[in-house]
Amino acid sequence: MNDQKEIKKVFSIGSGGDFAFSFLSAQGLEQIEEINVCDVRQMANISIDFKIGLFKNLEYEETLKLFLGQELFYKEQIYKKIRETIILPSRKIFDFILRNCKEDNFLKCLKNSGLWYKNSFWQIKNKTEYLPYLATKEKYLLLQKNLDKISIYSGDFNENLKLFKDNYFALIYMSNILDSKKYCQEPNKYLQAAREKLNGRGLLFIITQNNSKKMVKLVEGHGFYACEKELHKFNIISCFFGHYSYSLLLFKKNE
Repeated sequence: MNDQKEIKKVFSIGSGGDFAFSFLSAQGLEQIEEINVCDVRQMANISIDFKIGLFKNLEYEETLKLFLGQELFYKEQIYKKIRETIILPSRKIFDFILRNCKEDNFLKCLKNSGLWYKNSFWQIKNKTEYLPYLATKEKYLLLQKNLDKISIYSGDFNENLKLFKDNYFALIYMSNILDSKKYCQEPNKYLQAAREKLNGRGLLFIITQNNSKKMVKLVEGHGFYACEKELHKFNIISCFFGHYSYSLLLFKKNE
C-alpha cells in the first residue's frame, strides 16, 4: 500500500481478529490510531476479546508453545492470567466453558468449546503466511503495544459503519462480506456507506471467493477504481490442503 502512512483509522470485519492483529504488528504502520472490528456473530467477537486477553498477558514463547501444543498448560493456570482482562460477557462464557470442560489441558478445552476460529489451530504452523503477527517476537511485541487500539462492535457491519461520521476512515476492510447473502443482503448499500465513510485518500480492501471480474465491476460502479489486484482461481486440490482461492482487491475512491 503506497498510502500506508496515511492510514490512521480503520474499520474491519471481525472474523477471527487476524486482520487487525496483523495490521497492528506491521512495521511502518505505527501511526494507526484505531481499528474498529465488527462481526454480526457474537461468538466471533467474544473470541477476539479472548485473544486480546491472551496476547496481553502471555509472552511470545508461551503463546507459541500453547497453540502448537508443545507444552501442557493447565486451564486454571492460563485462565487466571487473563480473566480480569476480558469483558464481562466473555468472562461469563469462558467461566462456564472451563468449569464444565472435563479436560485439564487448556488447549483441548479451547478446541472443544467450538468458539475459537478453528483454522487458527493449523494456521499457526504456517504462521508467516497466515498469522504474521506471530511470525517473530518483534512483531508480537509490537502487537502487544497496540492492542488497546482495537474496539469491538457487535451486529451488522453496515449499520455499525454508519455510526461514524463521513470521511472518517482511511481504510475499510471487507473479507467475503459481499460474497454472502447471509451477511449482506444489499451490497449496493454497503458500498455506498463505505464510500461515504472513507476519506478522500481512503482505501477499500475486499477479499472475495466470487468471480473477481464481477466484483471489480460491482465496486467500480459505486465510485471506486481498482488500484491493486491479486487474483486466484479456485483449485480443488489446494482446498484439500487447507489453502484458499481468495482474490485480494484494493480500491480507491474516484476523485
